[in-house]
Parts: sequence; C-alpha cells; structure tokens
Amino acid sequence: MDWYYSDGRQQFGPVTQAEFDTLVATGRVSPTTLVWRAGMANWAAFGTVQPAAVIPASPLVPAAVAPAAEQPQQQMRFCTNCGRPAAPADMLQIGNMTVCAACKDPVMQRLREGATPGGIAYQGRQFAGFWIRAVALFVDGIILGVVGAIVDIPIQLVMAGLGTGLSDPTAILGSAIGLLSLMILLNMAIGMAYESWFVVNKGATPGKLVLSLEVIRADGTRPGWGLAIGRYFAKQLSGWTLGIGYIMAGIDDEKRGLHDRICNTRVVKK
Repeated sequence: MDWYYSDGRQQFGPVTQAEFDTLVATGRVSPTTLVWRAGMANWAAFGTVQPAAVIPASPLVPAAVAPAAEQPQQQMRFCTNCGRPAAPADMLQIGNMTVCAACKDPVMQRLREGATPGGIAYQGRQFAGFWIRAVALFVDGIILGVVGAIVDIPIQLVMAGLGTGLSDPTAILGSAIGLLSLMILLNMAIGMAYESWFVVNKGATPGKLVLSLEVIRADGTRPGWGLAIGRYFAKQLSGWTLGIGYIMAGIDDEKRGLHDRICNTRVVKK
C-alpha cells in the first residue's frame, strides 16, 4: 500500500511501504508528520496512525487485484492548502497552488489580503479555536494584572490621601481625575508594550506561547511593530463590542477574531 506524506509545505509520494518504513527509520517521517494512504478520510499525524501502519498487508489480497477503492489513488492529486486528496477534475490551479473546491474561497480571500500563491506558510497547520485562545487571554490577563497592580497601588494610595492634602472639593476632584487618567494611560502603555514586544520578538504573548500558539500574517511571517501595536488596539475594539469581536473566532472559518480580520492575522498552533 502506497503512502503520501507532507512536511507542511509540500506533499511527497507515492512511496511503497518499504520506502515508507525507511523514511520512518531515518527520521524523515516523524510522529508529527502528516501522512495519508487509501482508506483514510483525511491527512493525520503519523503518530496517530502508526499502529495501523505496522500491520502487514494481507497475503490473500495480491497487489494486482487490490480492492477497487484503492485503485484510483495513483490518479489522485492533493490540495496544496488542506492536503486532502481529490480527483484532478475537482482541483483548481491558482498560481503554483492546486486547491480543492472547498479551499478555493479561503485561498482566494488570503490572496486578496496580500498572500502570494504558494507563499501561504500555514498550509496544513491548525488554526487556534475560541476556547484555547480564551485560556491564553486569561493567562495574559493574570500577568498584566500583577504588573498593573504594582503600578496602580501607589497611584491609588495618592488618590486616597487627596482628602488630607487638599481642602477644595474642586481641586480634589480635578486631582483624582488626573491621577485616574494617568493610571489608565499607564496600564494601556504596559499592555501595548507587552503585546507588541512578545508578538514581534517571540511570535506570541506568554499566554499563547504556553499553549504553543503563534500569531502570523497572511504570508506566514510574524507581524512587525506597526502591525503588532495596531493589533493591540484592535483587540480593545473586540472587547468594546461586548466581546463579540472575540466570539467571532469561534465561528470564523480560520478562527479569526475581529482584531485578526482588521489586521489580517491568524493564530495557529505551532
């Protein structure tokens, strides 16, 4: 039985079982490598199908008379975007990419957003869904909450002492508003610096890094400083819409929130 495998950017095969075993033995095919063979509905990591891979073919079924379901595999082509096999007549050529009917619209959308054909570096990668991103946001919230408390507590102590230092109610109110504004601006600056520095230099915030997630642009590269800062303020917009901007990640075909759509970014699993 022939095998096909992918390094995330290109599909290889068909290779015979003996050749495939050699690839496994040399480490070319690892437990995380995406593989497919006749009988599998979709591509899957080799580690999840490895038990089935070591089962020898039945000697009662010669290769020359293999079941009809296996015969067409030599004629199958593979979608550059999702990796699924399909008949050549059902495929669409876009630049140097060959995509199936299901992937045509998402690929065309990414091309309109600036990606180049064949340059979409997250082919075969899994988008991070709503819940895992919510956990990452919670972790980041805890970190920022601790840092914010260190900054806020001194300002709050000064605000609490305004009544003893000032007697004019108007002066007290003005000072309180000024200190409150300062506290809000400092927290926003901390959040912006935290978000943009980690996204630019590490590919994701600590909350996402813990969960092996990263933020990428349509061409698969990391956002630069301008985009990272813009994405931070776009996230505020996602929150100001009563969280609807975040909820969008649960229904979007590429798990994008409102801020991802605005900044043309995706969050993917490493």
